Amino acid sequence: MNSGQQHDAATGWVGRSRPGSFVAGLLAALLAVLLTGEILARFAMPKGIREQLQGAAQPQRWYKPDPLIGADFRSYEDVQRLNAPMLRRLGPLDLPKPTWLLFGNSFVQGPGNLADTAERLLPDTRIFALRQYVDLPLRAAEARQLASQGLRPSEIFFVMLPIDLVQIGKRPLSFIEVSGDGAIGTKLRWPDPPWASAVKASRLATIAWVRSGRAAGDPTFDARRVSDTPSPRVQQDLSRIFNHLAETSRRYNVPVTIVTLSNRDQVFGRAGFGFQDTVQALAKQAGIDFLDARRPFIEAADKLSLFVPDWHFSDRGNRLLLQELINHANARAAKVAKGA
Repeated sequence: MNSGQQHDAATGWVGRSRPGSFVAGLLAALLAVLLTGEILARFAMPKGIREQLQGAAQPQRWYKPDPLIGADFRSYEDVQRLNAPMLRRLGPLDLPKPTWLLFGNSFVQGPGNLADTAERLLPDTRIFALRQYVDLPLRAAEARQLASQGLRPSEIFFVMLPIDLVQIGKRPLSFIEVSGDGAIGTKLRWPDPPWASAVKASRLATIAWVRSGRAAGDPTFDARRVSDTPSPRVQQDLSRIFNHLAETSRRYNVPVTIVTLSNRDQVFGRAGFGFQDTVQALAKQAGIDFLDARRPFIEAADKLSLFVPDWHFSDRGNRLLLQELINHANARAAKVAKGA
């Protein structure tokens, strides 16, 4: 019997198969699979995708859009709600005592790190650190909110590490979205027309688009290279944050210093210092003071002792960093006194 023929054993009938029927059946099966996937995607969407599309559930809905840094607190009362226990502990903003205002990630705010070390070793200086983690642009927003309510620190140290670039790398400032009820979310980057409409119309296609990584605000950002010179786009976002800090400094007559710390790859000589060199140049453009705290770390004899097992700084590392801040503050005070 020839290929493509059908045989009925009971009747002996021999006929030809119909390729068109096979193709139609195959298409119908594929359509059924896609339809089932679309239904499941709409009613049982993966949590991570749902949070990217609809925003993660946030108890904090205290924000408003900001044209420069993406988002700001709606008012100082919202800052108070976020930081109520620590603000009570720190006392009145206008307390007549020398004050350092510290911003940064867990290397500053975390237990046993810079803020705690400074508080322990500088008893005559109030260390004003909120011990609350917020994204990089919101740290600049907090600085202005606190200054607007009367906090006049002798120093504002805005501490940064290369890892801080991951925030604005994955979510550029222009992709920060604030909902009508004050929650912060992330805009998605959609395909170019005419594909955008098709992807938006299908939840299954949207999930595929998000999982491809192309929906990110900057798909070219590589978090593995944060120690290198940032891309022009990331530099633009850093400039916007620094300009916001510079305006706060001028408006309220408070000194701001951008402080860059070295990560472990830089300390151990496995990465360069493009991050620090770029931040220094951008700080200069914005008219902000700058301190690169790399020297005591890269010159240390026993570098491993600078870190604890999770690669935050050890007590020795935090003491070295604190001494750099003290030296910088003293040098600035001497310069101001000499100029006066």
